[in-house]
Amino acid sequence: MVSCIHVFVHARALRQQLIAAGLVLLVACNNNYQAPVSEQGAPQVVQPPLILSGDAPASQSRGNPTPVATAARAPAASRPLGQARTHTVRRGETLYSIAFQYDLDFRALALANNLNPPYTIFVDQELKLEVGQGAPASSSSVIGNLGTPVANNSVARAQGTATGSGGLIRQPIGANTEPSWQWPLSGQIIRGFENGQNKGIDIGARLGDPVYAASDGDVVYSGRGIQGAGELIILRHSDRYLSAYAYNSAMRVKEGDRVRAGQQIAEVGASSAGDPALHFEIRVDGKSVDPTGLLPRR
Repeated sequence: MVSCIHVFVHARALRQQLIAAGLVLLVACNNNYQAPVSEQGAPQVVQPPLILSGDAPASQSRGNPTPVATAARAPAASRPLGQARTHTVRRGETLYSIAFQYDLDFRALALANNLNPPYTIFVDQELKLEVGQGAPASSSSVIGNLGTPVANNSVARAQGTATGSGGLIRQPIGANTEPSWQWPLSGQIIRGFENGQNKGIDIGARLGDPVYAASDGDVVYSGRGIQGAGELIILRHSDRYLSAYAYNSAMRVKEGDRVRAGQQIAEVGASSAGDPALHFEIRVDGKSVDPTGLLPRR
């Protein structure tokens, strides 16, 4: 009997302990109870993406606790108007062809780069293209008496090579001589002068037709170093006047030659569009003018 009573009391005590434990567990859940730190898993830390600016040092990394401030990059500033432009001389170029390419007066370009006749330039030489306003009054008063350059004497060549015969052929061209013009080719104008678009006139012809010098002058360039011009010849008629003949298929003269008006200097080739034609220009103080205003009426 005593034994049964003892079991009963023990069972009742155990039941009360279980009820008490349940109540404690219920209270803990309602209060968001957290286990001790030693029993918690490692918390997940979410970091925002780190953006490195182009100017940030290489040591900056995602592990660096210091954030990197970034700002929108300003667009590249355009080159200041006063900043000097330059041209790197390539093999076969002359001072005249470079001046022609940039619509500059060759005398002003020579002055800007301290060049004297026969304007010897070298491959990889840097020429300043920022020249003074306006063309020199005359080369005789500024850079001495101009003559005809010896063939290839002024052509760009590697530094240290021999200059050949050197010097000038003393056949001076008058500073104020007004050329007497004639048509370089008999044919119809298929494209006229357009200021800023077409710097000369295009004359229709057949492949191989002769191209004639439009006036007495010196050959100061003969080559294909100017993009879009094909085989190009440039003649110097006076200190102020140049004429140019592009799209040639064959060249009959070389740099340094003296030619007469009406002398054949080339043969007609094809334009970039594939049409047989001669592109003809006249430059005055480095600027292109409408050739039809100088050529005789026909």
